[in-house]
Amino acid sequence: MKRIVAYIIALALFAAAFAGCSAPVDEPAPTAEPGNEPAETVEPSAEPVVDNTQALENAAAYIKLMYKKSAVKTPADYQVVGFAVVDGVSYQIQWTVEITGGAEDAVVVGELGEDKMVTIDVNEACAENSEYTLTATIADESGASVSESFAHMVPKGFDLGTASYDEIVSAGYELEEGAALEGTQRLFGTVVSIDTPFSAEYNNITVTMAVKGMEEYPVQCFRLAGEGADALAVGDEITVEGTIKNYKGTIEFDAGCAYIGKGEILNQAKLLENAYALEEGAAMLNATALKGVITSIDTPFSAEYNNVTVTMVCDGIEDKPIQCYRLSGEGADKLAVGDEIAVFGTLKNYKGTIEFDAGCTLIPADTVSSAKIVARAYALEEGAQLLGTKTLTGSIASIDTAFSAEYGNITVTIVVGGLNDYAIQCFRMKGEGADKLAVGDTITVTGVIKNYKGTIEFDAGCTFTK
Repeated sequence: MKRIVAYIIALALFAAAFAGCSAPVDEPAPTAEPGNEPAETVEPSAEPVVDNTQALENAAAYIKLMYKKSAVKTPADYQVVGFAVVDGVSYQIQWTVEITGGAEDAVVVGELGEDKMVTIDVNEACAENSEYTLTATIADESGASVSESFAHMVPKGFDLGTASYDEIVSAGYELEEGAALEGTQRLFGTVVSIDTPFSAEYNNITVTMAVKGMEEYPVQCFRLAGEGADALAVGDEITVEGTIKNYKGTIEFDAGCAYIGKGEILNQAKLLENAYALEEGAAMLNATALKGVITSIDTPFSAEYNNVTVTMVCDGIEDKPIQCYRLSGEGADKLAVGDEIAVFGTLKNYKGTIEFDAGCTLIPADTVSSAKIVARAYALEEGAQLLGTKTLTGSIASIDTAFSAEYGNITVTIVVGGLNDYAIQCFRMKGEGADKLAVGDTITVTGVIKNYKGTIEFDAGCTFTK
């Protein structure tokens, strides 16, 4: 019985399947009502759907990764990328800066270069510490955009052309990796290591030097070349000139740097250029010093006013003479054409004549560097101090606090190079023989120089030798 029922069910299913395969009956096509046309069928696209928002976010993340560890202080020009490539799409980056505190001319964004990099133009002579925000904005064709911002600060600047050795070293140590100081710089320091021996084949040597008082901030001289470079040894005091850069974390004079010679060899050309760039009636902000040879006696020595006016030429740069107006100081009455002199004072442009202003002082020729330290000390704001430790030799002008046997120190004031208006106090100074010091003694003092409530001084803990 079950077999018969199964046979009947199978027969019914076969008939139903056969009916489904029969030809359809033609029916009239439906007529579309006006305004109610059927929508056009759109084939699905084979192109992948691009998420532009995600692409922009990826580009922003790329920029953030590149610059999130950048140095906050930016003392010199530096470069940033002009494009970001994400998933094969190149996005141009719009860089902008906003000064959030300080000088309005601290920094500007330069143009996109042929190398696809954008230069951030820093005012190296910025009048004050100036904070700014650097922002990268990336946009797509639709107008959608994302941004990443980075906080930076331009430190109170100085003119690299007239900067002291410690200022140059400090600026070098604030460079971002791969960046370099503008132009060439000159440093005087001591060789602390021979990193690569002299190569007779390439005629160069690599050494590391340290500026006095900045021993914690050595500068490598990479492939240093020049007459006498083959004889250099640890302990030699040398002068080197070249481009200072940050190469993978090492602060160095770049390849091609020049060994100028042993001892301190001044480069006064940049200071002269700055003096000759002064507008009529303008003067340099701070006093400075120059060494040169007298080419003319413009006004003879006046016994009544105790001064003389002479013109000198520095480093043989005859097209940039410097007049020393009403020059005073020990030996001023004996000056003659051909004498080598050093002068301290304020440089100005007086009706087209570049001169040391009235009140300039004749100083010993070997005290130019010391005089510049004194000048920078007197330019310090209250509470500020010079970088590193400094060493000055001067004559004791006064004993301000008598020697204390209990504390083993004494406070005196010294005058360097006859600069009586720029005296330096030596606060709680220590050293062998401190108990026997007297006015008129010549001593050499080492320590940190600061402005303490208006008094320019070597800070407590300074030491001396006699």
